[in-house]
Amino acid sequence: MFGVEQRLAPVPESQWTEAQRELVARYGRDGRATNALRVYLHHPVLAENILPFERYIASESTLEPRHRELLILRTAWLARSEYVWAQHADLARKAGFSSDELTRIARGPDAPGWKLFESVLLRSVDELLVDSFVSDSTWTALTAQLDTKQVMDAVFTVTEFTMVAGTINSLGVPVDEGLRDRLPSGISSKPVAARTDVRLIGKQPRIPPLEPADWSPEVKKWLARYGNRTVPNIYRTYANHVAMDQPRTSVSEHIRQDSTLSLRIRELLIVRIGVLCRSEYEWAAHAPALRRAGMTDAEIQRVVEGPGSASDVEAILMRSVDELHRDHVVSDATWRELAKEFDAKQLLDILTTIGGYRMVSMALNTFGVQLEEKAERFPPSLR
Repeated sequence: MFGVEQRLAPVPESQWTEAQRELVARYGRDGRATNALRVYLHHPVLAENILPFERYIASESTLEPRHRELLILRTAWLARSEYVWAQHADLARKAGFSSDELTRIARGPDAPGWKLFESVLLRSVDELLVDSFVSDSTWTALTAQLDTKQVMDAVFTVTEFTMVAGTINSLGVPVDEGLRDRLPSGISSKPVAARTDVRLIGKQPRIPPLEPADWSPEVKKWLARYGNRTVPNIYRTYANHVAMDQPRTSVSEHIRQDSTLSLRIRELLIVRIGVLCRSEYEWAAHAPALRRAGMTDAEIQRVVEGPGSASDVEAILMRSVDELHRDHVVSDATWRELAKEFDAKQLLDILTTIGGYRMVSMALNTFGVQLEEKAERFPPSLR
């Protein structure tokens, strides 16, 4: 773990509004607010929008509980998130995991004792966190045992908890009282995967987007929000799993519609994380949005190149993206600079925007979602 001191104080129970009490009743652990939820109460709109997807991934997905916890705990281990580890080691024990198995998760997919498919699941976590992509060999092994909905849930389990871990780490949320498990000590946290930057743009998608002729009544109802417009490939891909996409959409819509951040800041964060994840689909969608927010091409090139040693607000924001991507935590120095410029709601929205669009980028890369017709391509320096 990072030893970060708590950076946003929890909202005292004596100050909770009725809306905040309702959030605790719905999303608390056994009706009680977790330490993370107490911090999210600073921004009830955000909590309302992001917690349904976290609940879906943590307890309602199509994955069997053992597979779900393997993915979450390996993500927590690589992201050095003691909070997520403590929460889910407790749940894993209730699902039948032994102490030895928890330690083996930290040792990774090559540790002796795993069933072959369990090793594959663990390897997919390492690949996603390092390369924002699941390799061909791992994808083939995943889809040999999981159907389309299950493999989508598997990928989103890792990407969602990458966001959760980075957010909780950066907020310095302490482990909840009564949880005894901590990150195992004396084991290397180096991932087994390597960065490759292999992507599927211009190739066949791994999960084909649903064509209108194949839309079930449920899919038609879900995609009706686009009216008579052509539905983009991303949403026709996610429509393969409506039960997952409905709560997931609330996260993305919060970032795009309900965030306290300005358009320029929001799009800067999205484009920078898209560049780091080498997600060309995200570039095509959000580089034009940066121009609409007033950025020149020279300024957008700066987003591509990164913050360097600059100390203006946009450089500090980019630095927070880079640190979360690399280290799964915003450093003390960067946090202090952010806290001078942004209030609690905005700070939470910054973390959610970066984590949310890292999640999107990893899924788009892995599912092989293809660019829309006439979409803007990566600049030459990124190809």
